[in-house]
Amino acid sequence: MAQAAPASSELIALSEVVSAPVLDAAGERFARVKDVIARWQEGVYPLVTGVVSRAGGRDFFIPSSHIAEIKPGEVRLSSSRVDVQRFGQRDGEMLLSRDVLDRQVIDVRGTRVVRVNDLYLSRWPDGYRVVALDTGGRAILRRLLPGVMRPRLEGRLLADWREIEYLMTDTPSLRLQARHDQLRRLRPQELARIVSALSKQEGAEVLSSLDEEQAADTLEELSTEQQAQLLSVMPVEQAADLIEEMEPDEAADVLAMVPKPRAAQLLDEMEEHESEAVRRLLEYDPESAGGIMTTNVLTIAPDRPVEEARTWYTMQEEAPDFGYYFFVVDDGRLTGVLSMRQVLIAPPDALVRDVMTREPVTVEPEEDPQDAAELIAEYNLLAIPVVDEAGSFLGAITVDDVLDRLLKESWRRVRGRTFGGRQ
Repeated sequence: MAQAAPASSELIALSEVVSAPVLDAAGERFARVKDVIARWQEGVYPLVTGVVSRAGGRDFFIPSSHIAEIKPGEVRLSSSRVDVQRFGQRDGEMLLSRDVLDRQVIDVRGTRVVRVNDLYLSRWPDGYRVVALDTGGRAILRRLLPGVMRPRLEGRLLADWREIEYLMTDTPSLRLQARHDQLRRLRPQELARIVSALSKQEGAEVLSSLDEEQAADTLEELSTEQQAQLLSVMPVEQAADLIEEMEPDEAADVLAMVPKPRAAQLLDEMEEHESEAVRRLLEYDPESAGGIMTTNVLTIAPDRPVEEARTWYTMQEEAPDFGYYFFVVDDGRLTGVLSMRQVLIAPPDALVRDVMTREPVTVEPEEDPQDAAELIAEYNLLAIPVVDEAGSFLGAITVDDVLDRLLKESWRRVRGRTFGGRQ
């Protein structure tokens, strides 16, 4: 939203206004500033609507229409007669010292989480507005030593308020509606870095503001533990939608770390066919072959023409993450594996059974993932099928599944495993 140019280039630090005397038009002191009130509006500099003042042991409100000037060390009124009003916070208003100072916000341009150590006001044609925040350590010292240290404006430590996303989670007294539109322009990797630096409640607020696809992509960039923490505090319906976007094995890994009552809620909220696949995987020990396999794979019957598999590659809208193999299943039993290469070079009239690989290497669900990894390496496979004692096909373990499980978390994740900020 476009705004007019400020009436003055001078920046006024909030720390030099809070606790400053309130003077009437004659210069007589009758109160002190307790806080500054601004009306929040997404994408624009918040307009100061007045100050909360204190005198005689009680708080009262002075509207901006009665304020002639705000400057470091004092607030001067336009009249000697003040219509004192009882203070009551209204919808859309925030108390800058109480609600913003010392809190974490998102610096969208820097794609980072920063602490608000001070705020800056400037004068505009329509009044005073909040235009910037200070993230430097000097601002903290200035607040500890009022009157001794003057603001030293260093651009690299100042952030434009319009490039800040304020988080509502920790300030329930604020009745604001934030869409966090600026966050939607960031890449999932940038969003994940931001979410990792927030508390899980704040991270959930960020994810809740994104569309489903972007939220799912962001969640995918986080560790399993972080995913579980976020899904534990998000609204059930939205969390279930995000789990449905995951591969079944990944969803099972996450839900295994979510408290059981919450996990049951999420499974009940999911689409039945989605939740059934995850429920089956949750029956296996997470440290077993069954615990790391995926059920979202391609299957085909042995008596089907190979052309059908070839057509699938060109027509499928939502392919599984792993699509190099078709697992050939006859009446529930695994009879072979059909690779993409076999599909491409097969004669046009060939049946699957004519070209598939018979008696493929398999593992049982109770086996150690290390054994599956060794077989994949020994036979140069991209995936290995998992079958039970009767030969029934249960799913498959891909190379990615093995790497995700066996490589150290610090190698495969650049994010921390726990959230920053308040838990």
